[in-house]
This record gives sequence, structure tokens and C-alpha cells, in this order.
Amino acid sequence: MWYKSSGPGDFEEPIAFDGSRMSKEEDSIWFRPTLLQDSGLYACVIRNSTYCMKVSISLTVGENDTGLCYNSKMKYFEKAELSKSKEISCRDIEDFLLPTREPEILWYKECRTKTWRPSIVFKRDTLLIREVREDDIGNYTCELKYGGFIVRRTTELTVTGNHSLQYFTWK
Repeated sequence: MWYKSSGPGDFEEPIAFDGSRMSKEEDSIWFRPTLLQDSGLYACVIRNSTYCMKVSISLTVGENDTGLCYNSKMKYFEKAELSKSKEISCRDIEDFLLPTREPEILWYKECRTKTWRPSIVFKRDTLLIREVREDDIGNYTCELKYGGFIVRRTTELTVTGNHSLQYFTWK
């Protein structure tokens, strides 16, 4: 059984799954699509005649920042070293991959399509920068289509010099 509350100390309400926008699939809740009002605390209670376990999770749904394809408070962070190689993964997409076909993942830098240089390679759910340069600093967004929906993940890449701890910032 799944329950939802708006915040700590609020009363937990049982979730009535309508099967369309919100559905229960095995031990997961699926939102197709999520809405801002889906934010809150969720609890899953598993019980039988001799056992009862409650697991709680917090869900925060946010809108993209104005003019961007991501929310700047909801992104991953990676560091790379100049002239070294760096992999950026399209993270937490396992539930959206189909076992029978390769995912079609598009990559963007600063929410724009880009002509990638030959030393940047794409393999499955990873972007590989073979030789990191200072102009690689920025936000990388992967995009995957799942049914009629688009799943995006953004990673901010910072770059350090290879003999110092100096950070370069991109503006």
C-alpha cells in the first residue's frame, strides 16, 4: 500500500491509483507525467500476517529554469582534468530502457544541439570526451524518449588544470 503526505507531520493519505497518470507497477510508483503537486513524502507499507515494513521517500518536482531545458537545482555534478578523458553518463535512466533495443539518446550542451568534435564519442548512455579542453566546461543534458514522454538528465562539468587546483568557470 502506498501513502502520500505533503510534508513532515502531515497526515498520510492512501493513494488511489487511477491507472492513467499515476500507476503502481511492482514496487514502484510511476507518474506519467509528473506535476508540481506530486511533490511530497511517499511511504510504501508492506505487510503480511507476521511482518510489516514501511519505507519512506521524498519526491521533489521542479519546473525547468526560464529558457533552459533543466532545473539548475536538480542536476548532477562532475569534475574533469584538462587533457585527460572524461565520461559523462546519462544517469538514473535504467527504468526507461527497453531490454530489446538500444536507447536513442540525444545530447545537448547548454540546452542546444551541437556539432561535436571528433574526439567526443557517444556510446549507449555515455558521452566520452577523449581529451578534455577548457571549452568543455558547461551543462550537458541527455534526452531519452520513453513512450510519449521525454526523460532528461543534466550534468554540470567543471574542469581543473592538470597541475593545479585552479577551477575554470564558464559564463
